[in-house]
Amino acid sequence: MKPLNFLSTLAIASALTAGGLVNPRPATAQSIECGKPYTVVRGDSLSGIAQRAYRGAGSYQLVYSVNSGVIGPNPSFIQEGATLKIPCLNEVAPSTANTSAIRQASTTKALPPPAPRQIRFVVGSDWAPFTNEDQAQGGMMTEVTNVAMSLAESKPSYKIDFINDWGAHLQPLITDHAYDFSLVWFKPNCAVIDKLGDGSKFRCNNLDWSQPMFEQIIGYYTRAGQPRPAVHKDLFGLNICRPSGYSTFMMEEVDLVEPNISFTRENSPAGCFEGLVSGKYDVVVLAAEVAEGTIAEIGATEKVKFQDQLSYVATMHAVIAKTNPHAKEYLAALDDGITKLKESGEWFRIVTRHMAEHRAKAK
Repeated sequence: MKPLNFLSTLAIASALTAGGLVNPRPATAQSIECGKPYTVVRGDSLSGIAQRAYRGAGSYQLVYSVNSGVIGPNPSFIQEGATLKIPCLNEVAPSTANTSAIRQASTTKALPPPAPRQIRFVVGSDWAPFTNEDQAQGGMMTEVTNVAMSLAESKPSYKIDFINDWGAHLQPLITDHAYDFSLVWFKPNCAVIDKLGDGSKFRCNNLDWSQPMFEQIIGYYTRAGQPRPAVHKDLFGLNICRPSGYSTFMMEEVDLVEPNISFTRENSPAGCFEGLVSGKYDVVVLAAEVAEGTIAEIGATEKVKFQDQLSYVATMHAVIAKTNPHAKEYLAALDDGITKLKESGEWFRIVTRHMAEHRAKAK
């Protein structure tokens, strides 16, 4: 899967004029009911549709995930006349995942040797709703992997281990083949590798990627009342926060690097948003679902503004070392399962359930 390419500002402006894309004029107020299709009108935005459908703009990630094939790679612009699905959050299917395949392990304990030809996945926690050992089925992406592997035609033996040292996953656990796959990682745009930082360059040069397992909106957040940035360059000169350990490729690709900006890390998403509210930082860059929960948790819903026009869609994948002698075989098995999962509709049911549960906890 090639990394997503995004329209330049000039191309967007041209498309707005020629292609009938939605522009910023006020939208006609339509009632939006879950379970019924919604037709996009001029002036609509993804966050506005989510606000009217669910009483909360933060659910734009859910609306996008369900309609990514219709909306396309840029969630900032949705086509006038497009028909969107609005899922009901209280109508979600139960999990079919085999939870016995998930093991919560500690790096301080000796692990048993893998079974012959067993595919081993390592995943970290504290990234709700995507991977979290305290969530049902270990989180959304853990469940997607679990069910996909059970659907693979080759019926491979596999195990999923939680090891909560994210920094060790790629090196040495993956590169030394102690584990085969790590879950889950954003794929940088390797076509602009000269712009990328060392971590992203390592991924481009050393990892193979599964099919996309999820398309995540990466959001840019400012304080309510700040001037509205039209393009990423409008953020030059500002202080941007992103939590420690989180990759920065989406910023690197649009030149949001020092000295163009001041860049600060915090130990947690909450630290970034608390700094934003206090005026310590001007911008927070974070995955939409994680940001939504954090903003609600610190009581900052009315104090923080999601900047739709700067949002970015990043694809999430399982990764395996290029040097793994079974890389081709194991990727084929996982990709076969992912394809069947999506074609069956089970992927949609898993994603909807986890997002609905995460949103309910964030209230």
